[in-house]
Amino acid sequence: MDRPPLLRRLAFALAVNLSAAGCLAQTDSLWTVWRNVSAPDSARLKAIQQLAWRTVFELPDSGIALANEQLALANRVKDIEAQYEAYTTLAVGASMKSDHSTALGHLQQGLATAQAMKDRKREANTYSNMSNVYKNLGDLPQALEQLRKSLRIDTELGNKEGLAGTYNNIGNVHTELGDLQLALENYQRSAQLADELDNTRGRAQALLNLGATHLELGQLDTALAEFRSSLTLYKAMGRKLEQGMAFNNMGRVLGQLGDTRQAFASLDSAEALLGAIGSMRQLVRTYINRGNLHLDEGRFAQAVDACSYGAKLANDHALLQQVRECELCLTQAYEGLGDYRRAFLAQRAYQQANDSLLELNDSKEVARMEVARIFQERMLADSLNNVQERYTRELAYQENLGQERDRRNILLFSSLGVLLVAGGLWARLRFMRRSRAAITQEKDRSDELLHNILPREVASELKLKGHAAAQHFDQATILFTDFKGFTQASEKLSPQELVEELNVCFKAFDRIVTARGIEKIKTIGDAYMCAGGLPDPLASTPADVVHAALEMQAFMRERKKDRDAAGKPAFEMRAGIHTGPVVAGIVGLAKFQYDIWGDTVNTASRMESAGEVGQVNISATTYQLVRDQRTSSGNAEFVFVPRGKVEAKGKGAMEMYFVRRSSEVA
Repeated sequence: MDRPPLLRRLAFALAVNLSAAGCLAQTDSLWTVWRNVSAPDSARLKAIQQLAWRTVFELPDSGIALANEQLALANRVKDIEAQYEAYTTLAVGASMKSDHSTALGHLQQGLATAQAMKDRKREANTYSNMSNVYKNLGDLPQALEQLRKSLRIDTELGNKEGLAGTYNNIGNVHTELGDLQLALENYQRSAQLADELDNTRGRAQALLNLGATHLELGQLDTALAEFRSSLTLYKAMGRKLEQGMAFNNMGRVLGQLGDTRQAFASLDSAEALLGAIGSMRQLVRTYINRGNLHLDEGRFAQAVDACSYGAKLANDHALLQQVRECELCLTQAYEGLGDYRRAFLAQRAYQQANDSLLELNDSKEVARMEVARIFQERMLADSLNNVQERYTRELAYQENLGQERDRRNILLFSSLGVLLVAGGLWARLRFMRRSRAAITQEKDRSDELLHNILPREVASELKLKGHAAAQHFDQATILFTDFKGFTQASEKLSPQELVEELNVCFKAFDRIVTARGIEKIKTIGDAYMCAGGLPDPLASTPADVVHAALEMQAFMRERKKDRDAAGKPAFEMRAGIHTGPVVAGIVGLAKFQYDIWGDTVNTASRMESAGEVGQVNISATTYQLVRDQRTSSGNAEFVFVPRGKVEAKGKGAMEMYFVRRSSEVA
């Protein structure tokens, strides 16, 4: 399923919720300004910029022509910001025409322009848009690399608008990788930020992608509601492309819900909108959806009409994925009509498109992520190739026979052969379904294990590239805990009891940090280490880490009460926290783990060792970051006990504070 990227614009915001008459009047006004050669160059550039941007989505060639005029004037008057905007519009136009290499060239020029201006917002914007081009080219590793660059800059700048677009595009890449849960998480982040910003376009985009993901997950009612909400917003903005996509998806959902009348009505609306603007990829998608809906209803002749026209458009515009889907639809439709000759030809065309896609994907690094899928398709191809060979032999034999009696005999033989082949193919398909289910189950188990060892973002990069690059984080909050009395308790407990008690405590800690978006790093003996603010800087804050440490101490106090009442030895705990820059990455090849390094880690360890049992000891740096935290009622979140300068091993005297929740003190 195609999902549109969220194209981020930084120079201006287009007006939305205007009436058709108002939009037309404003467009006329812009044309008046642009054609007035005596008007100031700055005013003319703003006018042509808005005209080009509005036009490029519906009439890409016209939008490109206007953007070239904008660029020529911007170059002549040396307006570097207008140059950047022109390059972005040209890239959008090229992408709309599926000319991805040209789009990438325009974006690279835009990136150089943004860097020359030292405009980091525009730089992040360009990286995010470049990721869309790489995704469309099938180079998902490069797409993710561009998004990491964008995410880092926008996080440093606190640019929520940029982050909303980047999270949306990260979701698109994970959709391509088949990781729907991770895609859903990123789309939800994008939607949340769009709501905070009251960004109508961002909200509409997030709803469209959330609906597509819920559709793939089989959550049809949720998907339909999201598509309808998205459609309402896009109608208000006058965005025909996205309206067409929403209608397309609604047609699919309504068909699966059994409301075929409304499903066809939605597809009719999609066809009218997409045909008017010439969006071939989405228009072909409409014919595929229409053909599949006819197939479900048993109307095989109508399915042939829809998918034949879709296949013609897809071939004319070199849309391999859509060619494959159209030919699969035709194969099933001709089989339904009993026209096995045409079914064979359609199946052969399907296989040719499939092989071309496999060759294309094999040339990309991402193909390693799809080994299971390729294996399944090749198994199916083996079965279908056998059928093809039999069809070819039978057809050639029939064409060489001249006598009617022999022809009747051969037709009878062929019919029996087709039945036998169909039976064999059905058995093979059943086997394939069982194999696919088994492979999917094993993949899910492997992914679950990997995600239990590594952060999701790091695991995805490792699966994609075979390695994961180390990353620098300007601000991470590190928490260390350590048990007092561990040695004495180990003398009183059996090895099994000791390990079980550690397991109970650390499992409780795992639940606490997971709930607050904190990344567990490792345990070393009786020490526990975790970090907030990585690998996703927005997942947790320094205050989240302080809350987690206080919750751990509360758990340990309750655990000690229970153990004391049972006459069993119990642990008490120290906890220390410090905030600062770290480097994070994967260590080793065998039994690898995600780890962090830097002086911040050493300082956090010193906060723990210089602390006291039952307390959470924080550094002056962390104190500065959390001291002004407020509850929803406006009261102080924490209270602090200044300890003054305390000697820390290898660090000298350092300012430290004990921290408690204000509610606990009261």
